[in-house]
Parts: sequence; structure tokens; C-alpha cells
Amino acid sequence: MTRICSLACMLAIVLLSQNQHAPSRPRPAPHITGTFIDADATGRLRLTYPHHSKFETFVGTIQSTCMLPADSKSHESKALNLSAIPVGTQLTVYYVRHNVGKELQNVILAIRFDRMEGQGSTLPIGAYIACAKPTQTPASK
Repeated sequence: MTRICSLACMLAIVLLSQNQHAPSRPRPAPHITGTFIDADATGRLRLTYPHHSKFETFVGTIQSTCMLPADSKSHESKALNLSAIPVGTQLTVYYVRHNVGKELQNVILAIRFDRMEGQGSTLPIGAYIACAKPTQTPASK
């Protein structure tokens, strides 16, 4: 009899635990690594990247000013002027896709310079540059 009770309890535990969802694992943002083509005054950035046996063009929009990491002297972040990025620079763009009206738009969250074309650029190689404002949670408002 006790064996039947313990089996019934175990069955109930198994059935109840199946209704609970496993915690979601964090997933990295989609990203594209390619060659910088250009950027315009509206915050639209374009780069070309290899896809299978041909090259594709990625177009993304920056909705918030990209902030360069603080240097050791000033300890203040500076805004990145997109026109300061040399054409041909190898970079990685981290983005999310949003529906804006009826169109799907790539919203850039961050960029990283992987290799710089030209000489004399002071842009940081390998640093993640945030291009999105942090969202406020209801508790922090």
C-alpha cells in the first residue's frame, strides 16, 4: 500500500513539474561582421558582408547616439560621429529587428571595430560601443 502511495505521489510531482516552463537562457543579439560602406545623417549605416558565395548589404539604423568608451584621462564617454568611421573599416554590428509601421527595420544596439582602414584613426579597436539607451525597468522609474 505504501508503495502505491509513493508511486502516486511521484506521478503527481512529475505531472505538476511538466506544466512549469524552464527558465529561458540569454541569447546573444544577432550580429553581422563586414566592411563599412557609409552612414548618413539619419543614423542609417551600411556595410557589406560575405554570405555563401556572394556579398550582401546590411542596412541598420542607429536610434541613439553611439558612445565611445571613456578614456583613462577624462573618464567621460564621447559621442561617436558616424562620419569619422573610415570607409573600408572592418566592423561587427549587433542589432535587433523591429517592425516600424509595415516595414522590418534593423536597429543597431552596438558596434565593434575589428580592423581600421587608413592611418591616424583614434577609434578603439575591439571595444563594444553602445548605440542604444538602456531601458528602464518599472522598479527603477
